[in-house]
Amino acid sequence: MHDDIRHGQLLIHAHAHDGHTTVAVGTYLHLTGKSVYLHGENHLRQVADTFDSPAQALLAFEKVHGAEMRPGPAPLTDTERSAAEARTPLALTTAKAEPAPPEPKIVPVYLADTGDHDALLDEFLNTHGEFEKWQTIPIESAC
Repeated sequence: MHDDIRHGQLLIHAHAHDGHTTVAVGTYLHLTGKSVYLHGENHLRQVADTFDSPAQALLAFEKVHGAEMRPGPAPLTDTERSAAEARTPLALTTAKAEPAPPEPKIVPVYLADTGDHDALLDEFLNTHGEFEKWQTIPIESAC
């Protein structure tokens, strides 16, 4: 039934909440043209009654659920919403892409210099505030 509703084969005319579940009335647009009274949500939804015309179905539905009756299909349940999200393709971000970082220069090992390790560490610590520099071994013991 959920797929019939989703694909437009079952047109829901009205819905209501009967205290502990959702009820609805609709008409199959293909083949039979029968109108149905639906009871329940998600995989527990079932046809509780059938009618020969939408008018008969709406009258019977209004007699029972007149005060709570709302036009159109009921809002999606959490399960139906999750299923719909799972079926949609992942959205591509339309935000501007950040420029690619420059590619590192490849240098043969014998031409590479050692670099200033303290300067590299200080630069890293300045750009990443969540890290701190700690002296784990006392300087006096290093000698």
